[in-house]
Amino acid sequence: MLDFLRKEKRIAHKLKLVSVHIPKTAGTSFRNTLKEIYGTDQVVRLDVNLEDEVIRVNEQLWNRKKLSKEVQVVHGHFSPHLFEKYFRSSPAPFVTWLRDPVERVISNYYYLEKRLKEELQEEKKGLNILSKMQRSLPEYVADPLNQNRIAKFLQGRSLDDFAFVGIQEYYADDLQQLGRILSWKEVPHYHHNATGKSRAVGDALREEIIRCNQEDVALYKHALSLREKRC
Repeated sequence: MLDFLRKEKRIAHKLKLVSVHIPKTAGTSFRNTLKEIYGTDQVVRLDVNLEDEVIRVNEQLWNRKKLSKEVQVVHGHFSPHLFEKYFRSSPAPFVTWLRDPVERVISNYYYLEKRLKEELQEEKKGLNILSKMQRSLPEYVADPLNQNRIAKFLQGRSLDDFAFVGIQEYYADDLQQLGRILSWKEVPHYHHNATGKSRAVGDALREEIIRCNQEDVALYKHALSLREKRC
């Protein structure tokens, strides 16, 4: 499939924006804002799995018919490296949002736990699989696959090369700033929190998350410094 993709026509250069969505960094809220500004049909969700590089467009396996040449915005889970590997590098500005790495890891874990419960629906089926197979948060943190995910998604591009790097903790203010940079006439603000209330985690586990995600911590600090200069 991937060899076939390389030979096919790639995204036309009509893109106005490329948005790299790192998981659990206000992606749904930002996607809804993009749809409001550019139009639902003009915003495509693109996901390229970091491990097996499977490509999906609007949550469907990719083929030529799924991507209109008139698309103005691409938003989703992919790295700039993979975007440029399977599609032409775009002159459109790249943007992304970062979040405190500790809070992002915790949120991602409980989001996955919630999705697993929804998929299994054990109460309706009289099953008890979840308690047997589910990993704890410390086990999730210790898995190298789950470490430094921000750095993995940003592979191939420095934060300094992004036209804009927003911070989720300052989402409303940063969204207004982005609107001014991109000359949006209005900046609709949507709020979406799929994992509900924040979770209390002990200091020891927080320190372990920091230890296991040093690259992400460094990127987050750099993003904060970029924001300080921008403001």
